[in-house]
Amino acid sequence: MLFNSKVFIAFALVVFGLYYFLDDKRKLWLLMAASYLFYGFWDPLLLSLIFVSTCVDFLCGGKIAKSSDTSIRKRWLWLSLAVNLGMLGFFKYADFFISEFVHAANLVGWSSLDPDSFMLNLLLPVGISFYTFQTMSYTIDIYRKDIEPEPSFLRFAIYVSFFPQLVAGPVERAQHLLPQFSRPFRMSRDMVYEGVFLILLGFIKKVVIADRLANQIEPYYEKLATDGPQAAVAMLLFTTQIYVDFSSYSDIAIGLGFLLGYNIRPNFNLPFVVPSIPERWRRWHISMSHWFRDYIFIPLGGSRKGTLRTQGNIMAVMFLSGLWHGASNNFVVWGLLNGSTMVGHKIIRRPLRFLSGMAEKTWATKWAYYYLCCWVTYCTIASINIFFRCPDWETAKSFVGAIYFSGFQPYWHVLTTFELPGPLQDGITWTLLVFLAHELQRWGDVKSKILGNRALWAATCAAMFWVVVTFGISGPQFIYYQF
Repeated sequence: MLFNSKVFIAFALVVFGLYYFLDDKRKLWLLMAASYLFYGFWDPLLLSLIFVSTCVDFLCGGKIAKSSDTSIRKRWLWLSLAVNLGMLGFFKYADFFISEFVHAANLVGWSSLDPDSFMLNLLLPVGISFYTFQTMSYTIDIYRKDIEPEPSFLRFAIYVSFFPQLVAGPVERAQHLLPQFSRPFRMSRDMVYEGVFLILLGFIKKVVIADRLANQIEPYYEKLATDGPQAAVAMLLFTTQIYVDFSSYSDIAIGLGFLLGYNIRPNFNLPFVVPSIPERWRRWHISMSHWFRDYIFIPLGGSRKGTLRTQGNIMAVMFLSGLWHGASNNFVVWGLLNGSTMVGHKIIRRPLRFLSGMAEKTWATKWAYYYLCCWVTYCTIASINIFFRCPDWETAKSFVGAIYFSGFQPYWHVLTTFELPGPLQDGITWTLLVFLAHELQRWGDVKSKILGNRALWAATCAAMFWVVVTFGISGPQFIYYQF
């Protein structure tokens, strides 16, 4: 079920209409039923996968906690990891690895087979990457003795399938979300005000900005790129689109959580205009970044075992992050390029600090240098996102070739004549508006001012509601639904 659909609006009205009239225990049963209905709306067969994952991790978590024998605890942990990663690997990566194996066999002369004849053509279950990581963290945390096992299967099942954040995050942790299902229901006026505001803000981002940008740049990714300037602008606009689209989902999810009386972890902290790649990753998809940090980076040694080991750990994490996003060479390259920029930033930190110190001498040079770094970071991320957005390897190569190896004359022509197609010009306008809103929030904390003034909140929400109704709520699915 898509948030941006009339079916979901009807679903939400019914669920919330019943929810506030039930006692605490019945609220949980309603959440359980609503979450399974929400997820099973795509395909009822998907419910079997999430139910198996729930049962296995509930059982394994309890067995790990009860045993003091390390070998027994490890066996139950490995069972949990094997089941979860097995289902994820089978549905998400089987065709990818089959294709790569057959290509490799053909390359070395072992065979001359057509990879397509071996494909399973499995449909990827929606949200499996998110709830798999969420359940895995539960058993890992119990094994580490960071948390106690949840005694109630009902509460644990809701934790796994909680519909506001089930399909595209934020990736929750048991120690944060599970205790909230155990306490008596409570919801403050501030939660209602912020919840309504975030839901409307999310819909504004999605239907007014993200969907428009999607429609404006889609034609440029449906064919091989030949025009460098147009490809470059489409590349830059996609980076705006994915930020607005993904953050809109998180806003709606967190807002729905507030209206149900629960606090969902934040997922973004103003990552659109940032002066460095590491800063961007600290602010982008925070819940997933923290998951990789806590369960991959730190266990590999983190930054405790020397520079080379740290750089290797960063590359490993970003490679796995790319593979998590999708089973294709494009995503592998995307992850490795992100890792390379992280490592590269660490290498040039001293020259950057020197330049920053020089720029601090005057107010004008300080902010000119800051926004220059932001622009370079944005362009770097946009360039890497070519491999995220392009549907296949050939299209990605054509974008790289058209943008970076077609000479400078076409770009100068664009800069002097502004002969860009109308849709791309509109996209640039929306990007500038997103930049302005981003900086207003950064320096003026507009959100707090709106939430702190009830009259201003009411006027803002009424205006956003009118805009959403005017634009309509139907449109493309959220980008991260595919993961």
